[in-house]
Amino acid sequence: MQPLWDYARALYANPEVQTKLLALQDRFRLDVDLILWALWCHRQGLRLSNEEATEIIRSVEPMAAHATQPLREVRRYLSTPRKGFPETDQQALRQRVLELEIASEELVLKRLEAATRAVTHQASDLSRQATSAEQLFSIVRSSIDMPTVIADEGGPFCPLGLFRDLLKLAEDHGP
Repeated sequence: MQPLWDYARALYANPEVQTKLLALQDRFRLDVDLILWALWCHRQGLRLSNEEATEIIRSVEPMAAHATQPLREVRRYLSTPRKGFPETDQQALRQRVLELEIASEELVLKRLEAATRAVTHQASDLSRQATSAEQLFSIVRSSIDMPTVIADEGGPFCPLGLFRDLLKLAEDHGP
């Protein structure tokens, strides 16, 4: 079984995947690590009950909330040149913060994998896996602090539409 961290890095290297993941993160405040986890579970044929998935998500929420997300905000802040600060120094700091953000994401993904392996079982067929992937995504969506109001819930640029595109990309081009 491929480690989640390796799967996530390989999948994220695909520019189309990266664009869709960042759209889910930036437009809908969804956690990219949790989406990658849902895709990995699907790829591995792992099944989780709603209760198991919710508990696994809760196990990483403090790290995401107190380390990953604040580091992301600092990195984004440093993306814009700030008057009075040398741009090269600011960009060097931004790069160091990015490295810390990625290290935090690695911790989250490793925790997700360990918690998942402790409770999962293999799915018996691909149709059950697809249902499982969308089921996990719906649980991930429900874990955000402020649910997003979406006018076109079924359109191609809604969260579920973007996730379905990601699922197809992961199946066709993923590791």
